[in-house]
Amino acid sequence: MKIKKASIFTILLILLSLSALAGCASRTDVEAMQSDRQQDLNRIRQLEAELAESKQQLKAEIEKSNDPLREKSADMWAEIQSLRTELAKMRGEVDNLNIRMDRQVGGTDSAVTVDALAKRLSEVEFAMENELQVDLPKIRTERDAATAAATSATATASATAPADAPEDAAAAQTAGTTQAAPQAQADTDPAKALYDKAYALYKEGNFERARSYWAEFTDTFKGHAFTPSAVFWQGQCYYMLKDYARAVILYEDVIEKYQKSSKYKAALLRSGYSWEHLGKPELAKMRFTEIIKKFPKSVEATQAKRSLDKMK
Repeated sequence: MKIKKASIFTILLILLSLSALAGCASRTDVEAMQSDRQQDLNRIRQLEAELAESKQQLKAEIEKSNDPLREKSADMWAEIQSLRTELAKMRGEVDNLNIRMDRQVGGTDSAVTVDALAKRLSEVEFAMENELQVDLPKIRTERDAATAAATSATATASATAPADAPEDAAAAQTAGTTQAAPQAQADTDPAKALYDKAYALYKEGNFERARSYWAEFTDTFKGHAFTPSAVFWQGQCYYMLKDYARAVILYEDVIEKYQKSSKYKAALLRSGYSWEHLGKPELAKMRFTEIIKKFPKSVEATQAKRSLDKMK
């Protein structure tokens, strides 16, 4: 009987020991999970801090490299303004000459003549073309082509109007006038014209000029609906020029300021590519992972997965 009681007591001790061990194991698992989660949070904070630090460093380097360029641009701008003033002055003098129908301006002893003005105008054009790299012939050609196209479009519209006109001629004239006004307004929209010009240059492979047009767009038409796209395309121009530092700054601007833009997904992907080119694989992975989480079924997510696979 005593032996039986001792056996029961031994079994109870074993069961209590196993229960205690199980409790310890479960607490250990929970503590391990909490530790892993805390490590993940710390890693995310570290990546965010690294992202902010990298952006600041890139901006500082870009600002430093831009200082001589800004000084040169300021000098060029002052020279252009001076040339514009000189041209305006000469045009006024030429107009006076044409009005007076005389070879001489003022008294008979005046030294200002048409030939002298023509020479000065030639010197100014030479300076603009050779020193400031202004393509005057191309500007004239584009202006003449635009004028010819507008004239041709007007003539075509006039020629085809009777065939498309309703039976009531008076109603047709009224409808035509009403519909032409919005179209004319769209054609003369300076913001759209500037944006389209930049995009045309980009498609031609003229990335630097395209970027300058988009930069002018964002500076001139602040708050425009095309602004997020204009910022993104500036980044694209720098990316195509392999200037990844400037490209990633613009992509990150789209990510931070224009999350509802149609360019948001593309900016995330391109930012990842740029960080990878800049030797920041952790930041690149962060952007690729963000695309996959937020837009799992998108084309950008597919490309991000491929990039992550290559980085393993």
